[in-house]
Amino acid sequence: MTNKIVTWALFDSGNGCYFNGASNFANIEVYSIGLDIENKNNHFINLNLADYSYLFGDKTLYETLDNLPKPDLIIASPPCESWSVASAMDKGNACWKQEQGDSLFEPQTPLSRFTIRDYKDYERYQFKPEKSLVKRINGELCTVNLIQIIKKYNPTYFIIENPASSKIWDYIEKILGFEIPYENLTYYNNYDDYPVKKPTKFKSNLQLNLKSVVIPNKIEFCQMAGYNNRSNIPQTLVNEIFARVIEEYTQKLAM
Repeated sequence: MTNKIVTWALFDSGNGCYFNGASNFANIEVYSIGLDIENKNNHFINLNLADYSYLFGDKTLYETLDNLPKPDLIIASPPCESWSVASAMDKGNACWKQEQGDSLFEPQTPLSRFTIRDYKDYERYQFKPEKSLVKRINGELCTVNLIQIIKKYNPTYFIIENPASSKIWDYIEKILGFEIPYENLTYYNNYDDYPVKKPTKFKSNLQLNLKSVVIPNKIEFCQMAGYNNRSNIPQTLVNEIFARVIEEYTQKLAM
């Protein structure tokens, strides 16, 4: 195979899991894109994927992407904080409230999972309303931009990673109207002797056939220190994903 698979790895600016995985494959040309919260790496294109300046004529986001080779694969790990059950509160999490009916009967139309919380909702919790608001806005902008980037650049394959229980999946499907055919559930401790189960989906337009054996945690997820470490993806899992894409892409070229 002589053709390289041009890969845009979005939000890959932490430990650079996709960048490191791509280095094991001569036929993957990877461009990591994002912002490094811990400022520990320089392997990536520094670009704010939550940017909305294009609404006011600043085209930095898309002009930067336009200058890259067109992607065959977009693989992305958008921030999960605003979508996560880790910040659980009554009727949802710190960023979103699940609407609930007061009828004895189930409503004919499911109620929204994406109601903005009132200030007073936080009175009994450690979460701060202002910080939660900013997280929610950042999470939405990252997700909206990600789906717009996939639509605009139309890669052969796209893969989006987030916790299995993340609200992002409903948001992408119900709010953004973007359907992803394959769930691709896995558990991180199926790979690299990873210490926590961390149920995760790599939703994609490609069936990845990932391992999904339920194995108990060695430690609790909260014991993992540092944002980059908590966002880390086992290297053999990344390698398995890239190998699957290469296999499919090679077969497609041969047809």
